[in-house]
Amino acid sequence: MNALLRLATAGATLVATVAAAAPASAAVTYDSRTMKGYVARADLQKAFGWSDSKLSAQASTLVFNHDFWTNDTYTVACGGQPFPVTHYREFGRYELRNAAVLDKGRGTAKGYRGKLVGFWITGASFGISGTTVPPDAGQPCPDATKGRTITSSRRVSSVKGWALSVSAGEESRRLVTKETPA
Repeated sequence: MNALLRLATAGATLVATVAAAAPASAAVTYDSRTMKGYVARADLQKAFGWSDSKLSAQASTLVFNHDFWTNDTYTVACGGQPFPVTHYREFGRYELRNAAVLDKGRGTAKGYRGKLVGFWITGASFGISGTTVPPDAGQPCPDATKGRTITSSRRVSSVKGWALSVSAGEESRRLVTKETPA
């Protein structure tokens, strides 16, 4: 009986150890209103196709951004058959503050004193935005037909959206994108 109890205890300990060592399911959590969230190491590795050592080496170069937009679709005519035109009415980007999360129990590549686990996104540090003028009668035709002007313009639909993106130098990836009718 005592041997059976020790075997059951050892089995429970092994199951707990294996469960703790298994990677957690990676999923970006991000609140677009507060611009706060969490991005796990696995999400970044999947986005860029990087190994642990490559991610650790690039970690200090990562920049997280919150992009936003409102796009309108217009039907425009320049004297002939109407055609669709996307008008980028409102757009912008916030650069986000972040803090690396490290597991101090394990070693890693240079640059950090523990294995990189992920990044806390802690809010916006600064941003820029802009708007544009919609297509209207009398403006130059957007299909680049020289000398022609818009004769009619009608807004058909609008979409608002945002995205959480990350970049490392010239490489950039979207981690989360959401669009809704405006």
